[in-house]
Amino acid sequence: MTVFEPIDGDPAGRTLHLLELLAARPGWSAGELAERLAVSTRTVRRDVARLQRLGYAVESRPGPGGHYALRPGSRTPPLIFQDDEVLALVAALRMAEGVLAGDAAQRALAKLSRVLPRRLRTVLDQAAAGSENAGGESGEVDPAILSVLLRAAGDDLVLRFAYRDRHGVANERRVESVRCLYARGHWYVVAYDLGAADWRVFRLDRVREPETGEPGSGEHRRPAADLAAWLVTDFGRNPRPAATGAEPEDGGGPEVRS
Repeated sequence: MTVFEPIDGDPAGRTLHLLELLAARPGWSAGELAERLAVSTRTVRRDVARLQRLGYAVESRPGPGGHYALRPGSRTPPLIFQDDEVLALVAALRMAEGVLAGDAAQRALAKLSRVLPRRLRTVLDQAAAGSENAGGESGEVDPAILSVLLRAAGDDLVLRFAYRDRHGVANERRVESVRCLYARGHWYVVAYDLGAADWRVFRLDRVREPETGEPGSGEHRRPAADLAAWLVTDFGRNPRPAATGAEPEDGGGPEVRS
């Protein structure tokens, strides 16, 4: 989380600062907000009341120290970022240009530029104008396919899809406990293959026609606590990382590779 610096003697700036804090996490006690803003809890209550008068749905809950939160699903404040967060967004979207097919990254940059406050818009526009993805290749991952896989991962759903492996062999897969990973310039899908009864790794750009199904069994959580280490150590079988150029695709099981 960003560390916010206190603002002294500026009620308007302090109120905006309070809004940043409320947007940064689900809830705060009055004492925590007072400490971050370097003011009294009484001043915090006044500033919260000011935000409520401006139309922001700040909920307060009585009790020791009080508790404040922005109401979920209600009118949200303008996008509030720190400079380094804006730069992180630009960098991430530039990387996405080399991964995702289509122009979603460019459209996202344009929309951010329109909704950010003027000073942050300048930071974003300068960063966007001064950067580009020079990978030389357009992205191959279909955002629609990635969306289905991320839904399966987030909601723990069984996933079915057609897959063509590195040898060009096509087959159907039914998996659960899906996890989408970005590594070495590609998106991968780590999942428990119900047909093989083992963990597998699939290149996402080789996945076709994914469909989510019923909820997963919950019996298979993840193959390792550290998935990054699991990938580079031949799926946990080799204590030494694999060669940098090795592709962690279609791996699984102590004996089997797809």
